Amino acid sequence: MRPNTKQDRRCTYVVALSSPSYATDSFDLRSFAEYLSTVGVSGCEVIVLDSSDEIDEHRRILRWVARHVVVHEPVDVVRTAASVASCDKIVIATANVRYNVADLTELCALLDAHEVVEAQDYLEPMPWWGGIDAGRMLVHRGIDPHPDRSATFGFRRSILRGLRGFDATGSTDPVGVLALHGAEVVTAPELFVRRCPPQLREWIRERPREADLDFNVPAKAAFFFALIPMAILLAFVGDGRVAIGYSGAVAFASVVLAVRGRIGAGAFFPLRACLFAPLWVFERSVSVYWALLQRMRGTVVEQPAAIATQRSTRVASGE
Repeated sequence: MRPNTKQDRRCTYVVALSSPSYATDSFDLRSFAEYLSTVGVSGCEVIVLDSSDEIDEHRRILRWVARHVVVHEPVDVVRTAASVASCDKIVIATANVRYNVADLTELCALLDAHEVVEAQDYLEPMPWWGGIDAGRMLVHRGIDPHPDRSATFGFRRSILRGLRGFDATGSTDPVGVLALHGAEVVTAPELFVRRCPPQLREWIRERPREADLDFNVPAKAAFFFALIPMAILLAFVGDGRVAIGYSGAVAFASVVLAVRGRIGAGAFFPLRACLFAPLWVFERSVSVYWALLQRMRGTVVEQPAAIATQRSTRVASGE
């Protein structure tokens, strides 16, 4: 049931659906609709921006729990959300994010004082491939406290009037684009929002796309490109012990960073997630070659140039 009046609404909750990003084996439309109904009952206006291939089916089910808006890709999710929302406070989330009432209340309270608030996300449940993603999140937290392309954030619609030239069309990091145009972006270090893990087949399909984003930060891409060739070179030039020592040092450093990143987040990341950090490093060092091969074949779409700065002065790591 939706709130009856605009005065009852604490914020507008917006989800963008597109075929590449959600139409996978793991997406359960009815479960998603049930979740959106709880968001609506909690006092939020709920809007679904739909550019998928199943618009009619989605409208039939989601119109009971949300305002269903058809859009065409590529889309600037920030400006589009601002144009259809009735509230000044807007929360944008991916389809696999699951807020509870307390999370939404805290985020809305933070938006009273800040222009853009970025929440931290965590995976629950956590299968082994989710553990690899959790290891990646912790390594990134160990280097930079800001989320690495968080799955959800909130902003005040009124700030867009002062952002000249703002355009996040097709961006994988709209918060980064907001920051580059002068918006005040803060991270909520104690606000953790649950995100459902993908199915294994979906996770594997995403590896080259996620690795392709590393090309926007040349130093990071070069680091992952060099890991495996360096281990092979050390094995030939020296002996097996040198290569094993090199690999062990990289693995140990990743675990240390993950343990550091877990500080303050232990309630959401089990200790075993730190042990997945070396697996993530290995996975990404393989996936960058996979992404390069797809780029050469022309099957990976390059990201907008604005993303190349990756939050301007932030340290780039993680996904």
